Amino acid sequence: MKPTQIINKTLKTAAGLLLAVLMLGISPSWGDGVSAIDGAIETGDLAQAAQIARSVDGSVDPATDLTMVLARLGRAFQKAGDIESSAEFYSRAAFASAQPAAASQDPEKIVFVRLAAAGALAQTGKSGESIRILKVLLSPPSAATPTQVQSGVSIALQIGGTSLARGDAVTAAEAYSLAAAHADAHQRPKAKLGDAWATAISQTQPVQAAKKLAAFVDEFPQHSDAPRAMRACAECLRQAERPNDSAAVIADLLTRWPTSATASEVVAGYSDVASEMVPPAVKDWIIGRAKGGEVKDLNAKATELGIKLAAETGDSDATKHLIRHLAAIDQDGNSVMLVLTSMVDQGKPELAEQWAATLISPMPNDKVSTAAREAACRWAGRTERWSMLALASASELERLDQASESRSVVVERLFAESLMQTGRVEEGRKWWDHLVDRRKSTDFATLLRCAEAETSVGTDVTLAGSRISLARAAATGDRFNETLVDMLAAELAIRKTRFDEARSLLESVVRSSDIDATVRGRAQWLIGETHFLQTQYAAAIEAYRRVEGIDASGVWVSAALVQAGKSFEQLGRTREAAVCYGSLIGRFADSPHAQVARRRMAAIDPANSPSNPSLRR
Repeated sequence: MKPTQIINKTLKTAAGLLLAVLMLGISPSWGDGVSAIDGAIETGDLAQAAQIARSVDGSVDPATDLTMVLARLGRAFQKAGDIESSAEFYSRAAFASAQPAAASQDPEKIVFVRLAAAGALAQTGKSGESIRILKVLLSPPSAATPTQVQSGVSIALQIGGTSLARGDAVTAAEAYSLAAAHADAHQRPKAKLGDAWATAISQTQPVQAAKKLAAFVDEFPQHSDAPRAMRACAECLRQAERPNDSAAVIADLLTRWPTSATASEVVAGYSDVASEMVPPAVKDWIIGRAKGGEVKDLNAKATELGIKLAAETGDSDATKHLIRHLAAIDQDGNSVMLVLTSMVDQGKPELAEQWAATLISPMPNDKVSTAAREAACRWAGRTERWSMLALASASELERLDQASESRSVVVERLFAESLMQTGRVEEGRKWWDHLVDRRKSTDFATLLRCAEAETSVGTDVTLAGSRISLARAAATGDRFNETLVDMLAAELAIRKTRFDEARSLLESVVRSSDIDATVRGRAQWLIGETHFLQTQYAAAIEAYRRVEGIDASGVWVSAALVQAGKSFEQLGRTREAAVCYGSLIGRFADSPHAQVARRRMAAIDPANSPSNPSLRR
């Protein structure tokens, strides 16, 4: 056996014997206990060393100092990566260092032990114990050197930051206060700010917190966190119901740090506040910067507020700079939407339309985010400003195949829809084809509109059928969507003069009681159209008559009345035709069909009107 192996075996045996003696209650030599602990540490048997140490520490002769052996065990566990055990034995060592038996120990070693204990306890989340040790370590008279004091303060700062992060303002305040009392010039700003911040976070002493924050700013006006501290000071004063003092602090912040990010954040905080409640200093700050074009550092909320204020004061230069800036930085479209809505609410719809138009159809050099352009298009669609969108979409048709960073699928869908809404279906069809064929859109709404446009104005019935098939595949499982596809299929069948097929599809729609009355009314009207196209005027009249029974006040009643009138004219029953036209004009004077009814009614010769009224409405 090698000599080292013999020594290790001897040490392990001695430690085991000592542990047995302790368990039997026999008083050993305490020097043997220290030796046994050191022996177990030496052999790497930290578990046995810990067991012996706990037994010895619990029944030690008061005259025996265990400070250093416990510290050595704590250090061994620290090296092994067992932080919990390390903290335990460093803590025991720190306690032992305060006992009379340790009076003869080297003060410098005691300082090292207590620093190690405080650090280990802080690392394991035992902040209270760590702070208690630090107070003893740092309080005069102390043998700690300036460097060791700095180390103790660093531990206190660490505890303060950790405690703030988990919402423990009380512990954070205690740690930062201790640190501030002993910090050097480099550590003092962090300690002072931490103490003030912890007091503010507790929300129990807002005035005291405001004083601490103000004191920090006064002492460290060049510190990078000084603007944030001023903002927090103002908030504490607001919580303390001292609005005038709070406003004064805000004004001071905007004056001393006008270009700071905090200044922009403070201004943004008033974006949802009524204009009359915005402090004069905030108004002056944002309008002043906007007039000079100094807007690049403003966030979306601050810019949004500036636009509102500039619009109220009529400052066109400020408005122009702010609007351009918001168009470039808005990443979700919410700010653009809110500003456009606000402009209308302020009685300035023309300004809203002017700005929306520049976003919907930007110039090549304009910086407009995709979200901003989408928001403007959505706003125009939501407020039914379809002509504005249609104008932009028509101008973009020439560049349909040219990629545009801000012209997203959402924008293109709204362009296509605007052309449909304004009756320019042929142009709209090009956009829908682009969305389906180039953009590979597969959502039902787009496929349906594409099929509708192709069915309505396309010349290729085979392509129209293909478009309808795609829409039908996307509608699977949704009865309402399937009904809309059936309507298109019926219209295509009419184009193909397959009237029986069309009527079969339309009658299934009419019979669906769970379908919207407007859709069913249109289906019934189309049934009438199939008979009209086949010159089956009596059947057409009967079909048109049923529209009102489905949707009495719907938009298709007026269309049915004018077509029924035409059918009566074809049968030579002009009096009944006049009844239809008169009813239409009386009930739906503002409908597009009313003008047609007036012209046809004026053309009827009363002398040739037979007296056989059979239509009752």
